[in-house]
Amino acid sequence: MESVDYLKSVLRRWYVVLLLGVLGATGAYAYAASLPSLYRATSSVFVSSPRGETTNELVQGFTFTEKLVQSYAQLATMPAVLDPVIEELGLATTPAALASQVTASTPLNTVIVEVTVVNRSPEQAAQIANAITASLATKGQDLAPAGPEGAPSVSLETVSTAQPPTRPFSPNTSLIVVTGLLLGLALGVAYAVLREMLDTRVRDEKDLERVTDAPVLGKVGRRSRRDPAGITMRVMPRSTAAESYRRIQANLEFIDVDHRPRTIVVSSAVTRDGKSTTAVNLALALAERSPRVLLVDADLRRPSVADLCGVDGDVGLTTVLVGAISADEAIVPCGDSLSVLSAGALPPNPGQLLGSDAMRTLVQTLAARYDYIVFDSAPLLSATDALGLAHIADGAIVVARYRATRRSQLKDTIEALENVNARVLGIVLNQVKQDRSTAYYGMESGPLPTEPVLPAPDLADAGEPAAAGSIPTPVNRPRRRAVPDASEKTTAG
Repeated sequence: MESVDYLKSVLRRWYVVLLLGVLGATGAYAYAASLPSLYRATSSVFVSSPRGETTNELVQGFTFTEKLVQSYAQLATMPAVLDPVIEELGLATTPAALASQVTASTPLNTVIVEVTVVNRSPEQAAQIANAITASLATKGQDLAPAGPEGAPSVSLETVSTAQPPTRPFSPNTSLIVVTGLLLGLALGVAYAVLREMLDTRVRDEKDLERVTDAPVLGKVGRRSRRDPAGITMRVMPRSTAAESYRRIQANLEFIDVDHRPRTIVVSSAVTRDGKSTTAVNLALALAERSPRVLLVDADLRRPSVADLCGVDGDVGLTTVLVGAISADEAIVPCGDSLSVLSAGALPPNPGQLLGSDAMRTLVQTLAARYDYIVFDSAPLLSATDALGLAHIADGAIVVARYRATRRSQLKDTIEALENVNARVLGIVLNQVKQDRSTAYYGMESGPLPTEPVLPAPDLADAGEPAAAGSIPTPVNRPRRRAVPDASEKTTAG
């Protein structure tokens, strides 16, 4: 992933980043509110030598007290100083517990001892600090060596008394809230980037390039809820989606100019990727440019072309393969250029039928009569039925659904095709979220002005009305026989 990909992943999940940031700030505020308020008071003691009549004696006295001042800082937190404070103020604590609240330090190159006390009460913090400095002055003079005539050699005097603080120094609510906010935002960014790295769903050409070198034939946008129901190439021939199918058709013509693919298998990795819809619309797009196009439903497990096109699916491909009916009788013309061969009755052995010599012979026969043949086949990871058909045909188109099909599934599908020496013509990315700005003006639903509107078929014998936007079925259809039992199958020529 490039840096711009990381940025896009964060922008794509900005609401998660923002939510985690707000949660982090809220949690930090709640944590800060649960902490007790602490106050800090400081008093200071000046350490000096009272003797020094000459300059030399003053220098020696200052050097002497400078060496002792660190010892007095340590003495301020010892029981010898704290016991009198506890007794004087009547504190219910021990010297060790009180020492944890006291900090004594000496600024650099000074002889001053600063005593700082932290307490929940501002008044008590100031009282304890002043009591400690007083006790330190007394105890320090008692411990100092005696000078001439028994006078103390060191003098400790309080130079700064502690005052009750007006506001607590802890907790720093603002700092804690900002820290929580930043941590929440950081977790949100980490989540967005990690989710992007672990998300193996196909989103764009870069994801496809990680799986295969096959070209992207086109990207079909998702349909709006306001769009009319039915086949896109029929109900919305001027829409952006219809142009996407025409672009796929145009790309197929230029894949191999010398050996243009004419028998095309449309499949996908798993169900619900839109391979049947792609097959029907691609056949309609091819029919706009070629006078003879055949659409074959080779999905013998869950056929859907008959329902999409509004034709009778009782007889079809399986009926032809077992020799119960000829191909001419099973193929239904729909319009001037497109014909449909439905799946027929569901067989118990779809894989054997599609890979049989009868299927190979039928494909060769139909290829001599039609400019293009589009096969709608079963998903390759769910069933291996289409592998034999893809080997017979000129190539296969794999349909992947935007943000649904995973790279591993697409990779396994392409490897399965390559293992049977089937040619992968390209990838179609379906249900892509498109920007409205990509739509060209003038593209709207409704039939093209130059396209003849076919009359509505008489479906009184079909048993159910045709779906909206479906491909009309001719009125006069020949009567067909039912598919015989598997034991009576014969080989179709």
